[in-house]
Amino acid sequence: MLYVFQAGHHMAASKLLCSLNHDIGCAESHIILLKSLSDAQEIPIAIEHLKWVQEKSPLILRDICTALLDSLSSATCPEPMLQFLQTIQNVFDFPYFEGYV
Repeated sequence: MLYVFQAGHHMAASKLLCSLNHDIGCAESHIILLKSLSDAQEIPIAIEHLKWVQEKSPLILRDICTALLDSLSSATCPEPMLQFLQTIQNVFDFPYFEGYV
């Protein structure tokens, strides 16, 4: 998946991960993809990916978003992630983001 993403095929990387339905329980792959999409400012693709995750497993979505929020503290350039988290807040209306983004 990372190779596909690094080759500039962001949507294909998201679709590849979505095609692995059996792996929805592994939040780490989704987190890596979403951080990469955020850094590449591919927010629409990231939001569509999150909508897919929400449809498949709302609990995993919460874990993913919590991990993305936690990543702000270690980001060398937090602005893209902050903008992404604000977009997530607007689209999904997560109450646990209040006060953070």
